[in-house]
Amino acid sequence: MRIKKLIVRFILCVEMCIFCHLYLFGKNGLQLLQKQKADVALLEREVARLQKDTEMLETGIYVWQTNDFYKEKIAREQLQMARKGDKLFYIGFN
Repeated sequence: MRIKKLIVRFILCVEMCIFCHLYLFGKNGLQLLQKQKADVALLEREVARLQKDTEMLETGIYVWQTNDFYKEKIAREQLQMARKGDKLFYIGFN
């Protein structure tokens, strides 16, 4: 009778150890949950940064579409375009 109690207690302890191990480190354990929460927070920060970048680009597009001065500025500075009759000066550095 006493041996049966010891065996049952031993098996119960083993089951509890296995359960705790699976609960903490298993396929869907707490450790994985914490890692996923950190990944979600990182992705949320990335989404916020990309939304800010998108807003800046949309603002730039709107200004470019509505402001003729800005269009000309971009054409001259970034696209290196000039009007007919403009004199171009090249200053070269060797």
